[in-house]
Amino acid sequence: MIRRTLCALTVMVGTGGPSMAEEAAFDFDMHETPIAVPDLQFADEAGSVRTLDDYRGKYVVVNVWATWCAPCREELPTLDALQRSIGGPAFEVIALSTETGRRPAVERLFTELSITDLEALIDISGSTMRDLGAYALPATVLIDRTGQEMGRKIGPADWDSPAAIEFFKALP
Repeated sequence: MIRRTLCALTVMVGTGGPSMAEEAAFDFDMHETPIAVPDLQFADEAGSVRTLDDYRGKYVVVNVWATWCAPCREELPTLDALQRSIGGPAFEVIALSTETGRRPAVERLFTELSITDLEALIDISGSTMRDLGAYALPATVLIDRTGQEMGRKIGPADWDSPAAIEFFKALP
């Protein structure tokens, strides 16, 4: 894996005194060549079965999370903001809960956190983490337009930071 870091932002910090420049970076572990993604199945809010094939032609950020995971809960609003900022015909954020059979808990959390731009998608097999080879939460996989995994990030991130937004806007 290669680490792709985007350091495109300089933030000026200070209040009336001397300014201090601070670089903000967004790191994502990118594969040298894309790899196959398992056939993930998940349920949408209406209970219909969806797969990653439904998103072909778009870059897709698949974030796997759980309601009991504190870092997951903390980053959900930033994933929502990322979708609101650049989601559309060419880019989609999927927040995929591991809460098989616990849709009411997921929906309560979305309401509590004021999540408005993400769908409450739920792993119906209970095996998404194992299938992806991700053994920690949150786990995020970046899928290219052809359905191949470009890279991944294990652990939380500030998904709507200017550096993160620039990272995703710069995808080929």
